[in-house]
Amino acid sequence: MVTQDADTFVALGRAVDMAAAEGALSPDEAADLSSALVAGILSGCMDLESYTRVHEALARLLDRAFARGSRTAGEASPSPEPAGPGGEDEPLGVYLQVVGDAWDCVSPADEGGARLRRFVSATFVAARARFGEGAWFRAPLRTGSDELIRRARAAGLLVVSIQGPPVGPGVEARLSAPESPPGPTRIVLGWGEQRTALDLFPA
Repeated sequence: MVTQDADTFVALGRAVDMAAAEGALSPDEAADLSSALVAGILSGCMDLESYTRVHEALARLLDRAFARGSRTAGEASPSPEPAGPGGEDEPLGVYLQVVGDAWDCVSPADEGGARLRRFVSATFVAARARFGEGAWFRAPLRTGSDELIRRARAAGLLVVSIQGPPVGPGVEARLSAPESPPGPTRIVLGWGEQRTALDLFPA
């Protein structure tokens, strides 16, 4: 398995968010890609198909930017542009660099990625997901924490530890580094050597 820092997947997720906001991706396409990138955060790698689709999304976004004549590849706009997902103006060149660097975390084999993507889709409301903003990923939870733990194990994830009371669906779930401050309920998930903290907060 090829591993990579989670920040790469977060940056790719922000690129997908921007592509969706600009109309370069449909909501369903964006939600599906977001699920693939969250699986990447959990596992430390992504499959070639997901990487290709992110690359295509950025290409569509670039086409739209060139058509507007408001931004050139790799340069920040000289005038205000639509804000990025985090509320900041982020030049497309930043994302182009990240997509290029992300090649290092592409695995030619699936490595269980399909199971992880199904787990992510069934566990988080991907249509309301956000990358960055103080956590690697955040989205409402579709299930309660007990069901989440059962599905995580079925997907091949190791449940390293559980702290705090069980919660029901609808709470906000945040993925971050295990050394980050914990939420009221924390579940640490593992995949190989990867460790990811899943914190659950009242909605």
